[in-house]
Amino acid sequence: MTLVIPSPGFQPRAFSGCHALVVDPILGNRRRMRDTLRDLGCASVEETGKMREAWTTLEQGGISVLFLDWSGEIDAPSLLARLRGDESPNRFLPVVVMSAYGSADEVAAIRDAGATEFMLRPFSDDIVASRLRSIVEHPRLFIQGGAYFGPDRRRRRADWCGPERRMHQNWRAADRRRNQTSQWNGPERRQGRPGFEPLERRDAPRV
Repeated sequence: MTLVIPSPGFQPRAFSGCHALVVDPILGNRRRMRDTLRDLGCASVEETGKMREAWTTLEQGGISVLFLDWSGEIDAPSLLARLRGDESPNRFLPVVVMSAYGSADEVAAIRDAGATEFMLRPFSDDIVASRLRSIVEHPRLFIQGGAYFGPDRRRRRADWCGPERRMHQNWRAADRRRNQTSQWNGPERRQGRPGFEPLERRDAPRV
């Protein structure tokens, strides 16, 4: 069973509403990210190179986006598993993972751990802005399905006519798959398709 869950957490509508936490063991990387986020207009930027300090800051509340390093010194997948856990007060927190690990398997692993966005090192200020803009302007729905809890991982716009096709008209339902014998001839509610509802309208009642 798969549940589609709109995030109940804080969702800023402008960079000025972002309170960021940068977790990176390398001081130069932290300072560069701090300066970039401040230049983009974030309301506040905190930084640390230690996981214990990061958890303390998160537990105090007020953080709206986490920029998390993934390297030999920081185990980002394990941290994400803890962050997305049932008892975590920050399980809906957007997380941007920064790493030099860039293989398809590594990107898939961090995505499956619950990362919201990914940035491959080295990255430019424009890449940082694009990831932050994605979080602020297009917050993603969260998915609870099997052992996975986190942002919806589907990004491709592809037609699918098989038996497992989702019925986006019933997007609030626990299981949106049509059965194997039914036909769906109505509007497809994916982006770029007739009937698509923009993100800001997804709280509106469905018919």
